[in-house]
Amino acid sequence: MFRFLSKSLAASLVLAGAAVLAAPPRAWRQEVVVAGSPFQGVHGLVVDGKGRLLASNLLGQTVHSVDLKTGAVSTLVGPPLGGADDVTLGPDGSVYWTGYFTGQLMRRSPDGRTRVIARGLPGLNSLAFRGDGRLYATQLGAADVLWEVDPNGKKPPRKVIDGPGFLNGFEFGPDDKLYGPLLLKGQIARIDVDTGGIEPVAQGFAMPTAVNFDARREHLYVVDAARGELVRVRLPSGDKEVVTTLPTGLDNLAVGPDDQVYVSNMVDNDIRVVNPAGGSVRVLVEARLSVPSGIAVAPDDPDERVYVADVYALRQVGGLDGKIHQTDRVLSSPTNFPMNVSVSALHVVRSTSYLGGHSSVQVLERATGKLLRTLPNANGVQGVVELADGTLILAEGATGRLVRVDTAEPAVTTVLAEGLEGPVGLAADTDATEPGVYVTEVRSGKVTRVRLSDGARRTVARGLKGPEGIARHPDGGLFVAEVGRKQLVRIDPATGRSTVVASKLRIGLPESAPFPPGYLPTGVAVGRSGTVYLTSDIESALYRFVPEP
Repeated sequence: MFRFLSKSLAASLVLAGAAVLAAPPRAWRQEVVVAGSPFQGVHGLVVDGKGRLLASNLLGQTVHSVDLKTGAVSTLVGPPLGGADDVTLGPDGSVYWTGYFTGQLMRRSPDGRTRVIARGLPGLNSLAFRGDGRLYATQLGAADVLWEVDPNGKKPPRKVIDGPGFLNGFEFGPDDKLYGPLLLKGQIARIDVDTGGIEPVAQGFAMPTAVNFDARREHLYVVDAARGELVRVRLPSGDKEVVTTLPTGLDNLAVGPDDQVYVSNMVDNDIRVVNPAGGSVRVLVEARLSVPSGIAVAPDDPDERVYVADVYALRQVGGLDGKIHQTDRVLSSPTNFPMNVSVSALHVVRSTSYLGGHSSVQVLERATGKLLRTLPNANGVQGVVELADGTLILAEGATGRLVRVDTAEPAVTTVLAEGLEGPVGLAADTDATEPGVYVTEVRSGKVTRVRLSDGARRTVARGLKGPEGIARHPDGGLFVAEVGRKQLVRIDPATGRSTVVASKLRIGLPESAPFPPGYLPTGVAVGRSGTVYLTSDIESALYRFVPEP
């Protein structure tokens, strides 16, 4: 049984200070801070008529099957082929899904064979079959196009409409017209795919992301991601009725034959079931984190709150009790898609390498969470460190550079070092005689120290396999997530000697284009007690490693 680290033990370790941590402990006790989830953000849904719900998992690169009675989740298609933003079923029972980042439309036939039926469509998002068996899919973000795609992949896709207004999760009605949300217009539209004609059905939504017809195929259910609303739209009038209000971040929905509405929430990484007759809600699949990546712990925090860059939210998790204290969510706030985070005395800095118009670095006031600065950067920013004067050091995974960003408005960026092979994690070493930063290079397998005064580099350790997250420990060691070997290691920065702290860890999803090296980084942070925290992208969990006396 895993045990939580008590506050009394944490306090004793802090008070003992260097006397306790002068030498590295010989053993570490692994504990669960936040238990895992089967998803890494859940998106498209479809009921298969066999008591199961198919659910797409874009960042986890998986298509799942969910038992509608028990909520048990199994994997239908695993990584890397299963990277799905939306999923549907064909007339013959084949499963089809869209790869938003890969630009591929995939098909898994009933005999279990998986193949690509269309490619070269970045931003491929939603799809649905018309009653006559014709298949349609949209590009969203990278382009704004509705396509007809050959379900067998023998003919090239045919462009139906260019620029409909970011058509998202759609469905065909009994009139063979396509009904779906236009994100740029905040409306639900009806589209004639034969003529290209578009007419509004209902308006006044904040961010409608998907629609489905009810079981009798008379009216539409709509999810509004920004407001967290499930809305019933009556046809043909277009009158709207809020069925229930859920947490923001709703992504998609599916309606069962009994008219129960299954709703996915990518921010909370869960699936809920709504009974539209009375608006009651129950959780079918529950989660507490979505895609935990980079993490940070303030060295002056006795409670060891862990800031978690959870991709769809920035969360604070109690390192000692596992409670989630605060959530800053995408879609309903100006939050970017945080993949890395660092904490200074006054600020929290989050960065993202998400490639979809959201790549940026954001500086928050630590005491209030107020957003102070947003710095666009399309170079795949991974690790970030704030220096005492407010200067930022960024690791650009796509360019192989460390860059310095000053506090001026507009900010001035200068190159500190270049030629790094996949820089991912950063750890400050600013109290040294010659201040510097440690950086992990996921491609070369090195930990490198870069001097802040002139960018001079020194190799600290080599021969690692896929090093990502890194943090300095009070005992002087560097703790690194060696993702390629599924282990957490301690590195002596003076000798480069590496010691395994824990192995056979569930870390390291396969990289996915077009993300820079490191994909979803495995985060490492250290609390003032000497406890080491680590994220699991595969399990969507947060762990800690407590030094044994």
